[in-house]
Amino acid sequence: MGRFARTRSGIRVTVTEQEVTLLRRLGDELRHVYQVDDDPVYGRLFPSAYLDPTEEEAEREWQALVQPELLRARLASIEAMGATLDRAEERPRGQEIVLVDDEPEAWLAVLNDARLALGTRLGITEDTDYDDLDPEDPEAPAYEVYAWLTWLEGDLVETLVG
Repeated sequence: MGRFARTRSGIRVTVTEQEVTLLRRLGDELRHVYQVDDDPVYGRLFPSAYLDPTEEEAEREWQALVQPELLRARLASIEAMGATLDRAEERPRGQEIVLVDDEPEAWLAVLNDARLALGTRLGITEDTDYDDLDPEDPEAPAYEVYAWLTWLEGDLVETLVG
């Protein structure tokens, strides 16, 4: 059973208290990443429009034009997710939240950015084999969070399109 379900009033999400804490922490970490433009994660989240290194001026102009709005939208998504987490109600299956209006898209944006950021930090590629991960590896918990984010994002997408 997935974490997201369509209802008459919106998209219901059920999460544990620990997941609520983790989602808040991921939002805080993303806020920090958005401020460090020389970080590889920043480059993954705000990729260059011009791949040609001789187009530095055009790239600066593009970033000056587009980046402030992209940043504003990403920060607004984190705020929206935080506001929904504040509304979580204790139920027998966990913390339940009903996402309405643009809130599912805000969740999707934050989950995607968190997954991309963590995947970049871990060096995850299409060839990464999760079955070969050593549970004693100090980064094993980070890989588990990455897998959880991937699953959660996929579950939300399936709920939105299904």
